[in-house]
Amino acid sequence: MPPRRLLLRLIGIGTGSLALAAVWGLYNVFMPLLLGVYIDSRALRGAIMGLDNVIAIVLIPVVGAWSDRVRGPWGRRLPFLLIGVPVTALAFAALPWAAAALWTLLLVDVVFLLAITVYRAPLIALMPDHVPPSERGVANGVIALMAAGGGVLGLLVFAPGFDLAPWLPFALAAALALVTLLVLLASAQRQPPYVGSGAVQEEAPLLRSLLRDVRALAAADRRGPLLLLAGLFCCFFGFAAVEAQFSVVATETLGASGGEAGALLGLASAAFALLALPAGFWARRLGALPTMRLGALVLALALLLAFATMDVRVVAACMVVAGAGWALVLIPAYPLVAGQGGLDRVGFYTGMYYLFGSGAAIVAPAVVGAAMDVFGNPALFAAAAMALVAGALVLGGAGRHGVDAGDVAAGGAGARRPRR
Repeated sequence: MPPRRLLLRLIGIGTGSLALAAVWGLYNVFMPLLLGVYIDSRALRGAIMGLDNVIAIVLIPVVGAWSDRVRGPWGRRLPFLLIGVPVTALAFAALPWAAAALWTLLLVDVVFLLAITVYRAPLIALMPDHVPPSERGVANGVIALMAAGGGVLGLLVFAPGFDLAPWLPFALAAALALVTLLVLLASAQRQPPYVGSGAVQEEAPLLRSLLRDVRALAAADRRGPLLLLAGLFCCFFGFAAVEAQFSVVATETLGASGGEAGALLGLASAAFALLALPAGFWARRLGALPTMRLGALVLALALLLAFATMDVRVVAACMVVAGAGWALVLIPAYPLVAGQGGLDRVGFYTGMYYLFGSGAAIVAPAVVGAAMDVFGNPALFAAAAMALVAGALVLGGAGRHGVDAGDVAAGGAGARRPRR
């Protein structure tokens, strides 16, 4: 456990992740509704919702490398936050007002996505800049828990305000981002003791390196790691589709208001936060791979029940179960993937985890949105459940091809999500 002073500093830095998660949660719920005024196609709305992942996979490593080279009185990372957070807050608060016309909504959306990408990479690097390597596993868990809390805050506390005034949750999240920037600036050191180059590339490698590594992975003799990554792609595909399209189903088919749609999705975030630590314990006891397969099947069953009933009260219960299932998938996922290559190839498999997860989040909203256009809104739950069942089956194949399903799960702490 980190010393008390370091833990307090870490919590202060973690408020940045808390605000970031609150903003993303609200964006996932309300941006499809704002787009729906002008765009009927769920596929096209989904493609726009996947745009942030395209920008992230291209720009985060570039901005991270840039921040490695910055020198000045504010250090390497903080200048990006000083610029990126206020612009992000202003653009996010402006989104409901920009919805007066489609072109202004898209313009402000692009500004928002670019600004938030500019500061996400330096925010990622602040933790390893301040924490010694021996404590980073625990520190990552603290950051992940604060991010989960931010998602709950955004969806359960801020989102219902949408029914009072559509601009209210956007303004509240923007104010939270500005306040947490002040907390972060007070907590972070200008010249932290463990700052080093490449901290962001460890989390989000350059696209050229990722594509080169894909070829190396495809040529490898062992099929287990490739099946593991393919199974995770299916799982991320299913959950990313629900995140991006749930508010459409809730408002257009279940009869929920915009604020209620956010609260329904917030139930999944709350269940995830509560199950995050127990999921890590179960992964150590049962093995990472069996825990992830169980989580994927639990999540799939919850979505199938929602599909079968399409009753808002049943869907609310299903969202709780879905959040718990997602915790069982996500918490063991990164440590298991990173452990496939031993200590010598952690960076390689980190890049693969990032690429497969982000790739799923790019394509899922549009592909499942197209299914919704053809078969109706309830197809969201059916398509996502099918992807998760496929993920569980492919993960089973990974186990039969030598993926270590036991001790690897103990090697990491905290969840890493490639997206958001």
